[in-house]
Amino acid sequence: LGNIAPYFKTEAGAAQTHLEGNRLVLTCLAEGSWPLEFKWIRNSSDITEYTPEYRYTITSLKREDAGVYQCAVRNRMGALIQMRADVRVAYMDNFAELEQRKTVSQGRAAVLNPPAVTSYPRPQVTWFRDGFKIIPNHRVAITLDNQLVVLGTAAADAGRYYVQAVNERNGENKTSPSIYLIKCHSLCVKQGLYQRLYDGKCYAVTWICRLSVGV
Repeated sequence: LGNIAPYFKTEAGAAQTHLEGNRLVLTCLAEGSWPLEFKWIRNSSDITEYTPEYRYTITSLKREDAGVYQCAVRNRMGALIQMRADVRVAYMDNFAELEQRKTVSQGRAAVLNPPAVTSYPRPQVTWFRDGFKIIPNHRVAITLDNQLVVLGTAAADAGRYYVQAVNERNGENKTSPSIYLIKCHSLCVKQGLYQRLYDGKCYAVTWICRLSVGV
């Protein structure tokens, strides 16, 4: 038989998602005249030298391992690079933010941003208030960016808000720190000659406007 240049028996597949921490084995199925040598490339950079090993193994996937992988094969007749294989790594971090407090004037709109969480793929987010799932209605909306918008806030809207984020690929489910929505209204009251303010100092005033905060 004559010498045969290397060729691939299969084409690279579609994008594939694997769980962080799992073992990954990429296989380069090629034929041609022996000896064949194989090299692996990630994001256009070599990650191995040419060797007889046609498999590339990652024992415990990290998110940094995500990328575009290619296999190069060569023999004395030439070299060939396989089409790209897009490897993605599913993971979900903890919420990084702390509890928050947000005040809103009665009758005004309140916009609550979901606490940030790093995840791939993007998690499904559900809003809750005081333990009950929030159902959008004519006054409450959830945007495509998972912002919660409450129109014309009333006293009943005050409370503890939080989100549950679910990574549907790896099954992780995490609850965010709380966002406490506090209703406030402007109150202008007539005072005597001296008024002790919040900083503990006394000032000679006739009128003082302040924020009265209540839930």
